[in-house]
Amino acid sequence: MARGIIYLILNKQTGEKYVGNTTLAMNKEWVHHIERSKRMSSEPLHKAFRSCGVHNFMIKELDECDESEFNEKTNHWIEQYKPEYNVTAEGISASANAVKAEESMQVLRDPVPEPIKKQPRKTSPHLIPWNENTRGDGKKLGLKIRGKNLETGLCKDYNSAREAAIDVTGVPNTNGNILNAARSGIIAYGHKWQILEDKPKKRSVFGVNKRTEQIEVRHESINAAVRSFESADKQGILKSLKNPGKYSWKGYWWFFG
Repeated sequence: MARGIIYLILNKQTGEKYVGNTTLAMNKEWVHHIERSKRMSSEPLHKAFRSCGVHNFMIKELDECDESEFNEKTNHWIEQYKPEYNVTAEGISASANAVKAEESMQVLRDPVPEPIKKQPRKTSPHLIPWNENTRGDGKKLGLKIRGKNLETGLCKDYNSAREAAIDVTGVPNTNGNILNAARSGIIAYGHKWQILEDKPKKRSVFGVNKRTEQIEVRHESINAAVRSFESADKQGILKSLKNPGKYSWKGYWWFFG
């Protein structure tokens, strides 16, 4: 009879846990979870992989037993740890069996730390709280653009090439083609495109600390922010500005002032 293992996956940031079982090597089971997360699995553990980052999780073997004892042993460890990520629409799921990946990776074998207790945040008087009133919306990054449908002759204005791309093609990543068409005067996606305004030379930006969620840094321009961190690459801050509150750069979420 095949033997297998009962294992624990721990979120090192929040202390939340998952208990599973497998007849595979533990490293292959780990890769299996990562691959399912990449395929947009809706299971709580895999959603947490995407939101917190796989690097913030670890896996540890809890027990070894015959496959016939899986249910009994798994339920025992679930009762002991009360894992948050095992909760599904049907209740507690004791099984982690699914299609297995055939890759391998280094398995973390550190002892399971105690759950991290969150301390109350202290707001410094000189810092500005980050909320719906103080955050930006990212719209200032785009150029206003007009598209004329060559079939209907109708024109429509957009706040950015990305907004136009979503409306016309349904694919946000085609915004570069639309912007190039507007600048070069060519036709793209059945439309004639025109830029309605030029970007100001400078726009102030501010950074919200990811940990404290306070506005801590302000700069008169993107270039000034990049120079303050002694960096020459603007792609990171531009990505954060284009996706407010989603991507960070140098430990901050970035917004236009």
